[in-house]
This record gives sequence, C-alpha cells and structure tokens, in this order.
Amino acid sequence: MDIDAITTIRHEAERLATALTLVDPDQRVPTCPEWTADDLLWHLTEVHEFWAEILATGATTEDEVRAIEAATAARPGEREALLERRAAATEALLAQLETRADEEPAWFWFSEQQGVGITRRMQTHEATIHRVDAELTAGHSVSAIDSRLAAAGLDHVLEVMWPAAFEWIPDWAVLTPVAAVEVRPQGGSARWLGISRWSGTRPRDGQEFDVPVGRLLDGPPADELPRAGAGGSARALCLWAWGREQALEHLADGAESVRIQGDPEAITALEALIAEGHD
Repeated sequence: MDIDAITTIRHEAERLATALTLVDPDQRVPTCPEWTADDLLWHLTEVHEFWAEILATGATTEDEVRAIEAATAARPGEREALLERRAAATEALLAQLETRADEEPAWFWFSEQQGVGITRRMQTHEATIHRVDAELTAGHSVSAIDSRLAAAGLDHVLEVMWPAAFEWIPDWAVLTPVAAVEVRPQGGSARWLGISRWSGTRPRDGQEFDVPVGRLLDGPPADELPRAGAGGSARALCLWAWGREQALEHLADGAESVRIQGDPEAITALEALIAEGHD
C-alpha cells in the first residue's frame, strides 16, 4: 500500500477524537444510529487495542484471538478517561505497525487475507470512515479525504469487506446470484460486482434468513442477470460503499452523489447490499 498508513491512522484518529470532544456523550451517530458519540469513541478505542494486541502477541489462531478478547479491560465510564484510553490505544497500534513488515504473519478475520499488511490496510480505512462518522455526529462538514485513499477505500470494500461475508454463509443455506453491477470510479478502472442472496431455514430454531452478499467478478457476467451501473468520484463511491452515503450531502467542498442506473431489479439488489453496512 503506497499510502502512509501510520500518518493517516494517527491523523484520522485525532480528528475523530477532536470532533467528539465537545459533543454530548449520548448524541446519536447519524451513520450508525444504534451508537452514541461515546459508543463511537469506544469502538475506535477497542479496535485499536485489539489489533495492537494481535500484532504484539503474534496471534495467528482463533484460540489466541479469543484469549485476547477475553482479556479486554472494561470500558471507562467517564469521557476524559475514554479520550485518554483512545490516545493510548492508537499509539499502541501505531507502535506495532511501525516495527512490523506487511509480510509478517498475523490473524485477520478473512481467511484469504492474512498478515500484518491487511491489518495496516483495514485500520487505515476504518479510522478514516469513523472520522467521517464523528464529524457528522458533531454537526460538522465532512473534511477532505485524499483521492488515493478514497480509491483504496473503495477497493477495500470490493476486495475484502463484501467478499469476506461469503465465508460466513452456513452450509445449510442456498446461494442464488441475483444481479451484476459495474462500479465506475471517475479516473479509475471499472469493476464488475456480482450480487447474490443466501437463504434458508436454520435447523436449530427454524429462523428464516435471506441475506445479500457481493464479490468481484472477473468481468461482465456471461448469464442474463439483471445489470446496473454505479458511477461517481472515488470519494463518493468510497463513502457510498462503506454505507456513508448521507455524508455526501455534507462534504466541506460541496455535495456529491453516486449515479446509479440500470435494471430496477439490479438496483434493488444493490441497495439491499449497501444497506447491510459496515461498522
């Protein structure tokens, strides 16, 4: 990754904390409405603590990960203590990333992507997206996202966030392709996204499921699936793909949008996938 991850993570985490410092702790996060401002602050804190510990311990197995999760200290009750812990957590993560090569082994939640490099990549985008959440929570305009970072953030959703969900489909489910969408960033290469739905009845309790999932295709689909296209700047597509489309109305340098056209069935399938969101 040619983006300076250390500088980006530190800068974005500090911007998040600054935006939230004077916000009511119970203020709702518009892009994650189940969270309050302090929930968002705690989320970034525990994420940075967790991944710092993954790297520090060299964890590569599920048992090691569960032990790290079980040892997590309780969330502070006061805002000031939470801010201090966030700062320490971020520095702990950065200290690990600064001393480790991308090729070193480290556990990650997507089996196809393992090692320090994917943690570096994930945390760069997570800090950026949650900074956007924080600015919106504070009622601020959304400040700039570097165009290279935005393009990489879109790629991360297409290559990691969406396809990882296929690993979590239960063996009793049926997977049905439902649409194909061409994602067209301005100044970049178009890529085809295949959208499917997995469905079925869970044997243990009879609960019904019908869930959208997406992953990249090698090119235009050969079959007659409904098709659509989604176009816009890298920044607009990045925020949209991460489930932050409402941020596009509040960009500091002017509102943007994602242009979606095509078969209504494909558009509906795409909207359902976007609605799944990413924390």
